[in-house]
Amino acid sequence: MRIGIDAHALGSRSSGNETYFEQLIQHVAKAATNGIRYVVYYTHSSGAKRVPSSEKLQWKRIRPATPFWRIPLGFPLEFRKGKLDIFHAQHFIPPFCKCKTVTYIPDIAYEHFPESFSRFETLWLKGLIRRSAERADHIITLSDYSRMDIAKTYDIDPRKITVTYLGAGDQYFPSDKEKCREQIAAKYGVTAPFLLYVGRLQERKNLPRLLSAYARLRKEGVDEKLVLVGKKDWMFRDIHAQVESLGLATSVIFAGYVSSSDLPAFYNAAEAFVFPSIFEGFGLPVIEAMACALPVLTSFGSSLEEIAGDAAVLVDPLSEDSIAKGLGKLLGDSNFRVRLGQAGLVRSASFSFKKTAEQTIEVYKRVAGSA
Repeated sequence: MRIGIDAHALGSRSSGNETYFEQLIQHVAKAATNGIRYVVYYTHSSGAKRVPSSEKLQWKRIRPATPFWRIPLGFPLEFRKGKLDIFHAQHFIPPFCKCKTVTYIPDIAYEHFPESFSRFETLWLKGLIRRSAERADHIITLSDYSRMDIAKTYDIDPRKITVTYLGAGDQYFPSDKEKCREQIAAKYGVTAPFLLYVGRLQERKNLPRLLSAYARLRKEGVDEKLVLVGKKDWMFRDIHAQVESLGLATSVIFAGYVSSSDLPAFYNAAEAFVFPSIFEGFGLPVIEAMACALPVLTSFGSSLEEIAGDAAVLVDPLSEDSIAKGLGKLLGDSNFRVRLGQAGLVRSASFSFKKTAEQTIEVYKRVAGSA
């Protein structure tokens, strides 16, 4: 069986999507399966370097990288060069794809929070992803919440959608806190103690309320800085302006994009992880933080409470007061932080990319065997 995978996220520094495909490709290549080979389509020059070589993987670069070329022209041209049994799309199924199709849709946030995207991006996503969901032989998503959301919003049979939870990479595990603090201080100039956020810097991640809640705690005497790790995204300027208006310029640190090799040191150096996002399809940073035994604050609603279970402080993402109280609870009791960190470590062990790959291969087999 020959399976094509759209891995254009590799090398894009697009956080969750890049991690998903990097880990998925590594683990399907390691899986004990006979007769399955993968054609991995990438666009960024560093894309193929992110995954160890394997005889099961054939790499093909599509240029230029722009989706306006890749989707309507690049992929159809590639499909003519070699027959695929299944094409695993990232959101969008290209035209003229005559093989069976599986599409990866982690969430449909653009349907519920269009203000968090540019107008063009919202129209593009709403039109093409709905059509891909309808066309696909099967859909892969990352949580039961997203599965039911996609089914209800697009009027799709839930049986057509499979949930494959993600997991923390092998590099995420508890490490010596002081050594990790020395490492990131030397390389990034970030000094402890601090609270940590990891993810795109955009309004949907609820950073405005997090900043307001954090400002209240600073006035109450909290010394920990707030370190924001991630790429600047839509409406970032508003977030930066809020930091200035709240007088937090010396307390909030924008660390920018951090590579997956350095990210574990940030998790292990922090006092707590804060991720009160309004809407997530999975929330991979929550599991990564838990795998490092870092106590977690996240939000109920969307998929996050499904992922965190009872191993995190859950807050109302729409309530600044709830977020402030949750932060206060974490920072006010060091013993509680230790207990919560250990609970998270146990919780994270139930998630793994090995399982993700195994479940995905089962989807391929079912789709290939369907009439």
